[in-house]
Amino acid sequence: MKMENKFKGICSKLRRKSNPISSIIFLLFVCCISVSLVSNLTGAPKKVKESQAVPNQENNNPQTRPQPEQSPAPQPAQSSASAINPITQAAVQAGVLSSIKRVDQVVTFLTANNQSGAYIFPVQNPPDQHIFSTSLELIAPNNSILYATASFFPNQDAVYDTVEYVNMGCEEVEKTVFNNLKRIGVLKNNIIMLDGGAVKVFLMPAGSGCIVIKKEIVQ
Repeated sequence: MKMENKFKGICSKLRRKSNPISSIIFLLFVCCISVSLVSNLTGAPKKVKESQAVPNQENNNPQTRPQPEQSPAPQPAQSSASAINPITQAAVQAGVLSSIKRVDQVVTFLTANNQSGAYIFPVQNPPDQHIFSTSLELIAPNNSILYATASFFPNQDAVYDTVEYVNMGCEEVEKTVFNNLKRIGVLKNNIIMLDGGAVKVFLMPAGSGCIVIKKEIVQ
């Protein structure tokens, strides 16, 4: 408004004091200045940097933004092959079929609730007529480490041993851990033998500790 009033005042003075040509030239000059000022005041906004661009709201609308491709719902397993013990699977692959039920029974018993790793001894041909044997490392839930070995025969007989170190003397182990087992005797001078029915337990001194060996023949 101030600029408009000044412009009217200038025009009024020109009409009173100047000749028509001078007035026209002056008016053109003033108009150019006015247009320039208005252009600077109302010009286009500065370009926003791409990194500062406002996200497209359309993409923020869950109904319009692209949806990730959904995978089909998992289907129930059609077989329990994945639940079979790996050692049982290896025995089948090696052709040990006559004693496979016993293999699965004993190995599943040894590895239940334990982490395990195993070595399978080579099987002679024909595999169904020879011994199948494996050695295992077992890590119990309390992090104790055991060595185990199991051997299987074509007639379904099997034998396994577990070996574990206990950090206490053998007599203390006998009185506290196996206090419900009967002592059979000493094998020679140092190894104590305990009767656990089908399972026999052997306590062998090892430094300040004791090695506990359990053995069972499965028939």
